[in-house]
Amino acid sequence: MFFTPRWIAPHAFAAVLIVAFVFAGLWQVNRLNERRDTNDQIRERLAAAPVELDGSHADESPRPEYELISVVGEYDSSREILVANRSDDGTPGFWAWTVLSTARGGEILVNRGFVPRRFDANPPFVPRSGEVNVVGLVRFGLSAGGVSDDGTQISRPNATLALEHLNVDNVLESGAYLQLLQQEPSQEALPRPVPIPDLGEGPHRSYAFQWFTFATIGLIGYALVLLRIRRGNEALGDVGLVDRIESAHESEA
Repeated sequence: MFFTPRWIAPHAFAAVLIVAFVFAGLWQVNRLNERRDTNDQIRERLAAAPVELDGSHADESPRPEYELISVVGEYDSSREILVANRSDDGTPGFWAWTVLSTARGGEILVNRGFVPRRFDANPPFVPRSGEVNVVGLVRFGLSAGGVSDDGTQISRPNATLALEHLNVDNVLESGAYLQLLQQEPSQEALPRPVPIPDLGEGPHRSYAFQWFTFATIGLIGYALVLLRIRRGNEALGDVGLVDRIESAHESEA
């Protein structure tokens, strides 16, 4: 009875739904594998010794994201911009991006860390004067955002826009900045260095399990619905009648 034309649409709908759930689960598995591969690369780069920045420009020595580098130079406190809409453990605030003139020539943009919003009007986070040794991660910014009218803030961490606004002779890869991890002499209490990226696997495993569970429930549930319908029809004596009608049609054909 479930192979008659009137059952084509329900069967097709159930099949499409179950297949969609399976593909969604497989997509999450792929995302999980990609996340693991990325985390392995980041761990490998974090475990390596910092590469000394030699002052050459990016087109001569391109550097991958999350590479650990060290550089000696002096901060230019007159060339700093605050990245708005940042938070640290639920506290709203900014990132302080400051230009560092390297000892070997050229400049880089350093994310010195997080500053709570209450300090933006009278900042107590002036960079160290004199020569500093900075160790940090190469990071790439986003493409969105804009500079405020007074030129002191940028709405998103758009390194390309910040580099252009501050007129930086960047020696890193285009659109890249340095996320500070350590500095000698050290900074004051502020800014607080931004933590390294989360190397967890994220929710992909649980999402994949959920989608595969939905597919299993859909498959078993649909089979149980069909079984219940069949039993209900048998109780009403409809199956024999349907079978006789279908047999009669086949005989006439």
